[in-house]
Amino acid sequence: MAKFITTKQQECGIVLGGIGTGSVELFPDGEFHQWQIANVDKWAFPLNGTNASDGEEHTGALSFWVRTEAEGETPMVRKLGMQTAQPDFRYCMFAWNKPIEQIEFDGRFPVAKLRYLDKDLPIDLSMQAISPFVPHNEKDSATPGFYLDFELNNPTDKPLTAAIMSILRPTFCNDGRCVNSHYTDGATTGILLDAPPIEGGGAALAPNRGSLCYSAEGGEISYITAEHIKYSRCYIAYSKFGTTEEAMLFEFKNNGALCNSTVGVPPTRIAEPLSALSDSSLDSYVSQMLQYPFAQSMANRVRGVNPAFPATRQEKEDFLAACQRSLGKFGSDFGAAALCSKLTLQPGETKQVRFILSWFFPNHQNQNGDMLGHQYENFFANAKEVNAYLAKNRHRIADKALAFADLLYRTNLPYAYPDAWSVHLSTIVKDSWYLKNGKFALWEGFSSCGFHTTDITYQASFGLLALFPHLQMGQMEMGAAFQREDGRIPHFFTPDLDHVDNGFDRVDMNNQFVLLVCRDYLHTGDRGYLERLWHPIKMAMDSIEKLDSDGDGLPDQGTTKNTYDAWKFSGTPAYISVLWLSALKAAIHLATVMGDDERKAYWQTLLAKGMNSLEERLWNGRYYDLWRRDDENGIVIDRSLMTDQISGEWFLRIAGIGGNLSDDRVREVIDVIYERNFDHNYGLVNATSPAGEPVSLDTYQNCQAGIIWTGIGYTFAALAMSLSGEKTEQISHAIVENIHNNQLRCGMLWNHEESGFRYTRPLSSWTTLMAAEGLQVDAEKKILRLKPYKDGITLPLCTSCHLGTVSFDAGQCKISLMEGSLDGWTVDAGDYQVVC
Repeated sequence: MAKFITTKQQECGIVLGGIGTGSVELFPDGEFHQWQIANVDKWAFPLNGTNASDGEEHTGALSFWVRTEAEGETPMVRKLGMQTAQPDFRYCMFAWNKPIEQIEFDGRFPVAKLRYLDKDLPIDLSMQAISPFVPHNEKDSATPGFYLDFELNNPTDKPLTAAIMSILRPTFCNDGRCVNSHYTDGATTGILLDAPPIEGGGAALAPNRGSLCYSAEGGEISYITAEHIKYSRCYIAYSKFGTTEEAMLFEFKNNGALCNSTVGVPPTRIAEPLSALSDSSLDSYVSQMLQYPFAQSMANRVRGVNPAFPATRQEKEDFLAACQRSLGKFGSDFGAAALCSKLTLQPGETKQVRFILSWFFPNHQNQNGDMLGHQYENFFANAKEVNAYLAKNRHRIADKALAFADLLYRTNLPYAYPDAWSVHLSTIVKDSWYLKNGKFALWEGFSSCGFHTTDITYQASFGLLALFPHLQMGQMEMGAAFQREDGRIPHFFTPDLDHVDNGFDRVDMNNQFVLLVCRDYLHTGDRGYLERLWHPIKMAMDSIEKLDSDGDGLPDQGTTKNTYDAWKFSGTPAYISVLWLSALKAAIHLATVMGDDERKAYWQTLLAKGMNSLEERLWNGRYYDLWRRDDENGIVIDRSLMTDQISGEWFLRIAGIGGNLSDDRVREVIDVIYERNFDHNYGLVNATSPAGEPVSLDTYQNCQAGIIWTGIGYTFAALAMSLSGEKTEQISHAIVENIHNNQLRCGMLWNHEESGFRYTRPLSSWTTLMAAEGLQVDAEKKILRLKPYKDGITLPLCTSCHLGTVSFDAGQCKISLMEGSLDGWTVDAGDYQVVC
């Protein structure tokens, strides 16, 4: 009896592509999933969960095989992926075409490293897939394409011949029909898959209309420029010559190479009866048909018995009839391309084969049909130009992406931390729009809600600011332009980046807007940015101050709506109050920078008053009450324990603005939340309602209070990490490792759900890194402060100006930079001696 141990497979993977370009996902099964590069509906529109295409139906559009042959032995073929379902190929009937036995997948965005393991293969084979994700370089990071680098090693004591073949099936674009052309450029062989001409000269506006370019370098390259999609998979051919299974794979299996067909358009269908053709016309049609690999395959089979085929007129007519019959089965889908590299490997020798896939699909439109386009259109005219750019600048793009992927794991923190930093950065590619006019924004959740949701950007943008500061600040200025006359900041953009929803009633957003601007300014030193947003900041602050009806320094009216949009608050909520007090702290700092002494003094007085009221009205001895309302019926309290109650304090500390609350107070809150709201089997929930305490029906068993939001979990872990101590370290580790385990067990390591999948709030995981090293930046004054949560740790150092590592050990703070310079900077590491 066959016995198996089955584990949950990951249903997501490493995102391949550039910022705002659309993407493909490489899953641990070795297959390329979710083809979203040609403006598919679920990428192009805010569909909010409707059953629209996400490109998953095109899994298998790019597939790879390996063939090995040792002298005197039977060749072996393996598919480098686990998908074996029809219509790809009849694996069970042709058992030589087995999927690889195992794939060892190491996903470290922007890189996926795959080792292909098969006890029968005589070679060691691995592949690196690399997205063009280059920190601090928006242009290169918005390039529509990716690299696929294979490494082959011969561990045996005799020479081996090996070949890597790939087939690209453009079913996701140009309505399944492409016009292809072959080219060479030095050592590179490439195929451009372009859109066919528009009949009648109509406008070429179809969203999936555009071009692909696929190239290979290394070894002896052979190719099929274009073929019918069915022949790239398999079909049954019926003719006078017998019944055969036909597919590109047979040629690869037999020869380890392809036929070097350069034809790029479908064959001409023969309208008149074959018997009516002249001999010269018949010969012309035969010659034309033999340019196509499917027809060559049929002819070569007959030549195995009849080498002169087709010689007689009858043989030529029968051959063309067989071709016509196959064409009738193919339908109109055309343009599949294949590239193959064949190499000889001496004992112990290692060689590389490199592929690049690039694309150009400019017709990104909104729901009204208005053309939005892509940022990459400003630099490229077609996919071939993109491919050449990626090849020419491999050192600057691929090598830097590889170095950055490695940098994130240069730490001795538990493995769940670098995984969390790496995993969620992929969302910047997956969930981004980067339009031709330069506007950039992230989905709140992929194809859900809208773009640049203010209350999500508040948690999700720390990594974006560190790696692509201009994109983050561009989001902020884009949102500020839609500030309402009463000072309210917009909720999110929908259905494009020129319109916003009517969610101005969310009372947390104005506070978060002010905090974000202060943080952005501190980390970039961009005085112009602050000056442009200074008036919106004052309007935002004035608007929230008006919610304080009793003059105690805290909002007490209009506080119902917030980021927990299915969970109503009332009166004076702790979450909103701490955010407001935190915004006051940030506004005071900005007023100092702007030289607005009047505003500064006024806000300082208001902050002192509000801090006293926070303690008097909401502190219950162990934590802050969810909310308190004073009305004609007396005092009403909801004493539910909210995990996010001091979110504003988290932001102040992580952003380097400086907290309002004492460390002791923050420890008290963290301890009770960890005790009551966290369970190792379940995770950290948003709130609990203590037995015997007053609780409102809006909170009791609320659908958002009693669940896990991983983005909130990461902020709680970061807040704990920001406090030195063994207990807070244990709390942070427990939360981060619990999130990691939950996502792995659900098969969704890279895909955290909340409202829609690939939700952006979990990008807050980046703040655990900042908390661990106690990072504070004042870029205008060129001051870098570091205060590690404990001694003996090594961490990545990533700011909007620097990339490198920092280690704290034995009284020394050692900084090693791979990008940027500390010349002119003051580095303050407290009691540690700084060594650069």
